[in-house]
Amino acid sequence: MSRRLTQAAFGAAILALAACAETPAPAVTAAAPPAPAPAAAPAAPVDPSRALPIFFESWSAFLEEPARAALAEAATRIKANPRLPVLVVGYADPRGSAEANMILSRLRARVVADALVENGVPRNRIRILYRGATPGFESLESRRVEVRVDRGQR
Repeated sequence: MSRRLTQAAFGAAILALAACAETPAPAVTAAAPPAPAPAAAPAAPVDPSRALPIFFESWSAFLEEPARAALAEAATRIKANPRLPVLVVGYADPRGSAEANMILSRLRARVVADALVENGVPRNRIRILYRGATPGFESLESRRVEVRVDRGQR
């Protein structure tokens, strides 16, 4: 059941990101002369009030393919806004020891930050925090990393 929730959450995140994209122009018919190649549209600005959640399976820091796709899209948007620093915050569910949850949340945050760097975001723009367990939550929402604009809050 948690795998279905994970897939649904990733699907929802991808759909939300896709909804921000511009609609492509209609195809040119064979009778019409070819149109000049359109310039690349600038990526939509990053919405500082929203965090992109990346969800993980229980006791895992492995990025599934939907998460990798969401991070690639996030990296594109982040690179389009070069003056905005990025905050990556890792969390874990409350199962296990406090020390194990802190280590897991740190690992998840580093995995997400590394994926952003692999997608072209300069490492010096990324600040990593990890919070350990999310009290009161034992569901998918607690096993996440949030990617958001860094406003200098701790």
